[in-house]
Amino acid sequence: MNGFDRRMGGPISRSLRRLTVVALAVTVGLFVLPATAAQAATWRSATSTGWGPSPAAGQQNAANNARAALTTLAANLGETCSNVTVSTPRHLYTAPDGSAYVYEATATGYCVPAPPPPSYTVARSATRQGSGATSTSAIQNGAQAARADILAVGVACANWATNASNVFTAPDGSWHVYNVTVSALCTN
Repeated sequence: MNGFDRRMGGPISRSLRRLTVVALAVTVGLFVLPATAAQAATWRSATSTGWGPSPAAGQQNAANNARAALTTLAANLGETCSNVTVSTPRHLYTAPDGSAYVYEATATGYCVPAPPPPSYTVARSATRQGSGATSTSAIQNGAQAARADILAVGVACANWATNASNVFTAPDGSWHVYNVTVSALCTN
């Protein structure tokens, strides 16, 4: 025959069919298996402007605003950035009366997915006796010792609570003793 195969539809039809299969595979990849915002470490940049009453102030504000913009961008993507550098601010505008100098700067950093926050699920508590010349100092001394007992386990804790009960107060009020219980939710 002349290079035309009726069963396959000819060379043009085969190419069109292959293109359709590739397009379908790409479409499935985009919609069925969507990528997360932060899958791997990457370099990111953010540009911002800043102004000030002097060139130095304008440059510093532009640099600070660029860093803040990069931090916001990374946070919105669930990332944190390190090795952040800021370009030398570029002069954009000076007010006609010289009262304001506007600059633009770009911050660039190596951004990675943020680690998951710690899970505070383990309740821990400790009771210690504290004494001092005032009831406040006695409670603080007991709380400090009890907190140290909890943290000696080597974990991170949150939602601290302190309860104290009076054990003894000198008749003239010069000495106080309290049992102090400190509790918190900690990581495992």
